[in-house]
Amino acid sequence: MNRKQFLTEVEQRLSPLPAEVRNELISDLSQHFDYGLVNGKSESEIAHELGNPEDIAREALDDPNAAWNASPPQGSFARNLFTFLGLLFLNLLISIPIMATLWVVWVSLTVVAVSFIAAPLLAVTDYALNSTFYPAKFFFSITLTGIGLLLLPGVRYLLLLMVKGTVRYWKWNQTTLRGAY
Repeated sequence: MNRKQFLTEVEQRLSPLPAEVRNELISDLSQHFDYGLVNGKSESEIAHELGNPEDIAREALDDPNAAWNASPPQGSFARNLFTFLGLLFLNLLISIPIMATLWVVWVSLTVVAVSFIAAPLLAVTDYALNSTFYPAKFFFSITLTGIGLLLLPGVRYLLLLMVKGTVRYWKWNQTTLRGAY
């Protein structure tokens, strides 16, 4: 049996394995052929030394310690219950109040930024209603607009951080409840 026949037969028999594991095993076998050819052996001698392709595939498929073959851990009812209760108290007493506070701070900063940007409109409205123009008010409103425009990128960045953090915390809760620490 030559190299191509040997590797093809092993690969066909390893079809139940995930592709990355199968490719790694075929690569290892191919390296054995490379090493043997460098040392002056023929492909049929190397195939004979490696053994029967069926035996190699059976051994790889029956490996109970392989990461791809491991079954997900199953927790006991008590462990699952205590995990649920622990997460419930953590969320109700600590996480949800802190996250709600952070979201309220973000909303407040957004309202401040938008209000600052709208300040010249309020100055113009004041002038239209009272018919008195105060240059200090107008220039102060322009200053507030500049501050509001500077706050907007920070508010946007803070929004991205808040969404990312909230999603990551939610996913952590889900994986903890599933038992995959």
